[in-house]
Amino acid sequence: MFRRILVPADFTDVTARPLTLALDLARAGAGSVVLLTVVDDSFPNPDILSFQLPWADYHRHLRDEAQRRLEQLTKEVSGAGGVEICVVRGHPARTIVRFATEEACDLIVMATHGPRGLQHALLGSVTDKVIRQVHCPVLVVRLHDPESPETPASR
Repeated sequence: MFRRILVPADFTDVTARPLTLALDLARAGAGSVVLLTVVDDSFPNPDILSFQLPWADYHRHLRDEAQRRLEQLTKEVSGAGGVEICVVRGHPARTIVRFATEEACDLIVMATHGPRGLQHALLGSVTDKVIRQVHCPVLVVRLHDPESPETPASR
Protein backbone atom coordinates (compact mmCIF):
# COMPACT_ATOMS: atom_id res chain seq x y z
CA MET A 1 0.00 0.00 0.00
CA PHE A 2 2.31 2.79 1.23
CA ARG A 3 5.95 1.99 0.51
CA ARG A 4 7.68 5.03 2.02
CA ILE A 5 6.02 7.02 4.80
CA LEU A 6 7.41 10.37 5.93
CA VAL A 7 6.86 11.57 9.50
CA PRO A 8 7.98 15.16 10.13
CA ALA A 9 8.70 15.90 13.80
CA ASP A 10 9.07 19.34 15.35
CA PHE A 11 9.42 18.43 19.05
CA THR A 12 6.92 21.06 20.14
CA ASP A 13 4.53 18.48 21.55
CA VAL A 14 3.87 14.78 21.67
CA THR A 15 5.28 13.51 18.37
CA ALA A 16 5.12 9.81 19.22
CA ARG A 17 1.53 9.48 18.04
CA PRO A 18 2.15 10.19 14.32
CA LEU A 19 5.24 7.97 14.37
CA THR A 20 3.34 5.10 15.97
CA LEU A 21 0.58 5.37 13.38
CA ALA A 22 3.10 5.50 10.52
CA LEU A 23 4.89 2.41 11.83
CA ASP A 24 1.59 0.52 12.02
CA LEU A 25 0.77 1.50 8.43
CA ALA A 26 4.25 0.56 7.25
CA ARG A 27 4.08 -2.86 8.91
CA ALA A 28 0.68 -3.55 7.36
CA GLY A 29 1.95 -2.74 3.88
CA ALA A 30 5.61 -3.80 4.11
CA GLY A 31 6.68 -0.19 3.84
CA SER A 32 9.35 1.93 5.48
CA VAL A 33 9.21 5.01 7.71
CA VAL A 34 11.39 8.10 7.53
CA LEU A 35 11.42 10.34 10.60
CA LEU A 36 12.43 13.84 9.55
CA THR A 37 13.09 17.04 11.37
CA VAL A 38 13.89 20.34 9.74
CA VAL A 39 16.31 22.62 11.54
CA ASP A 40 14.78 26.01 10.86
CA ASP A 41 17.71 28.38 10.71
CA SER A 42 15.72 31.45 9.70
CA PHE A 43 15.69 32.94 13.21
CA PRO A 44 19.17 33.11 14.71
CA ASN A 45 19.90 32.34 18.31
CA PRO A 46 20.56 35.41 20.50
CA ASP A 47 24.08 34.07 21.09
CA ILE A 48 24.73 34.40 17.35
CA LEU A 49 23.68 38.03 17.41
CA SER A 50 26.14 38.75 20.19
CA PHE A 51 28.87 36.77 18.38
CA GLN A 52 29.38 34.45 21.36
CA LEU A 53 28.85 31.35 19.24
CA PRO A 54 30.16 30.98 15.68
CA TRP A 55 27.49 30.50 13.00
CA ALA A 56 28.79 27.06 11.91
CA ASP A 57 28.91 25.83 15.51
CA TYR A 58 25.34 27.01 16.05
CA HIS A 59 24.07 24.96 13.08
CA ARG A 60 26.11 21.94 14.11
CA HIS A 61 24.65 22.19 17.61
CA LEU A 62 21.08 22.38 16.23
CA ARG A 63 21.68 19.41 13.92
CA ASP A 64 23.29 17.28 16.63
CA GLU A 65 20.55 18.05 19.13
CA ALA A 66 17.84 17.22 16.57
CA GLN A 67 19.58 13.93 15.70
CA ARG A 68 19.77 12.98 19.38
CA ARG A 69 16.09 13.78 19.94
CA LEU A 70 14.99 11.78 16.87
CA GLU A 71 17.03 8.78 18.02
CA GLN A 72 15.47 9.02 21.46
CA LEU A 73 11.94 9.25 20.00
CA THR A 74 12.60 6.28 17.73
CA LYS A 75 13.79 4.14 20.67
CA GLU A 76 10.75 5.11 22.74
CA VAL A 77 8.27 4.28 19.98
CA SER A 78 9.73 1.45 17.95
CA GLY A 79 12.35 -0.11 20.18
CA ALA A 80 15.66 -0.54 18.40
CA GLY A 81 14.95 0.48 14.85
CA GLY A 82 12.90 0.19 11.71
CA VAL A 83 12.94 3.94 11.23
CA GLU A 84 15.27 5.97 9.02
CA ILE A 85 16.26 9.27 10.66
CA CYS A 86 16.97 12.43 8.68
CA VAL A 87 17.89 15.93 9.84
CA VAL A 88 17.93 18.70 7.24
CA ARG A 89 18.22 22.49 7.30
CA GLY A 90 15.77 24.91 5.78
CA HIS A 91 12.30 26.34 5.95
CA PRO A 92 10.09 23.61 7.47
CA ALA A 93 7.14 23.46 5.05
CA ARG A 94 9.16 23.89 1.86
CA THR A 95 11.79 21.42 3.02
CA ILE A 96 9.23 18.76 3.96
CA VAL A 97 7.57 19.07 0.54
CA ARG A 98 10.92 18.92 -1.28
CA PHE A 99 12.10 15.97 0.81
CA ALA A 100 8.87 14.03 0.18
CA THR A 101 9.24 14.58 -3.56
CA GLU A 102 12.96 13.80 -3.79
CA GLU A 103 12.69 10.71 -1.59
CA ALA A 104 9.57 9.37 -3.38
CA CYS A 105 7.44 9.30 -0.24
CA ASP A 106 3.90 8.21 -0.95
CA LEU A 107 2.35 9.27 2.37
CA ILE A 108 3.10 11.91 4.99
CA VAL A 109 1.85 11.42 8.54
CA MET A 110 2.14 14.62 10.50
CA ALA A 111 0.69 16.26 13.56
CA THR A 112 -1.30 19.41 13.88
CA HIS A 113 -1.74 21.35 17.07
CA GLY A 114 -4.92 23.09 15.95
CA PRO A 115 -5.33 26.84 15.54
CA ARG A 116 -3.05 29.01 17.67
CA GLY A 117 -4.40 32.51 17.53
CA LEU A 118 -2.64 35.39 15.85
CA GLN A 119 0.47 33.43 14.84
CA HIS A 120 -1.65 30.91 12.92
CA ALA A 121 -3.75 33.67 11.32
CA LEU A 122 -0.67 35.55 10.10
CA LEU A 123 1.72 32.73 9.22
CA GLY A 124 -0.39 29.58 8.89
CA SER A 125 0.76 26.23 10.12
CA VAL A 126 3.46 24.04 8.64
CA THR A 127 0.87 21.27 8.23
CA ASP A 128 -1.46 23.57 6.25
CA LYS A 129 1.37 24.63 3.97
CA VAL A 130 2.51 21.05 3.37
CA ILE A 131 -1.03 19.89 2.55
CA ARG A 132 -1.38 22.62 -0.06
CA GLN A 133 1.97 21.95 -1.78
CA VAL A 134 2.80 18.24 -1.59
CA HIS A 135 2.14 15.66 -4.32
CA CYS A 136 1.19 12.75 -2.02
CA PRO A 137 -1.57 12.17 0.55
CA VAL A 138 -1.15 13.64 4.02
CA LEU A 139 -2.62 11.96 7.08
CA VAL A 140 -3.06 14.62 9.76
CA VAL A 141 -3.00 13.55 13.40
CA ARG A 142 -4.62 16.13 15.62
CA LEU A 143 -2.75 16.47 18.91
CA HIS A 144 -5.16 18.83 20.64
CA ASP A 145 -8.93 18.72 20.41
CA PRO A 146 -10.31 22.12 21.43
CA GLU A 147 -13.71 20.50 22.20
CA SER A 148 -12.25 17.94 24.60
CA PRO A 149 -11.27 18.71 28.20
CA GLU A 150 -8.69 15.90 28.04
CA THR A 151 -5.01 16.67 27.79
CA PRO A 152 -2.96 14.91 25.07
CA ALA A 153 -1.10 12.93 27.74
CA SER A 154 -4.34 11.42 29.07
CA ARG A 155 -5.41 9.94 25.72
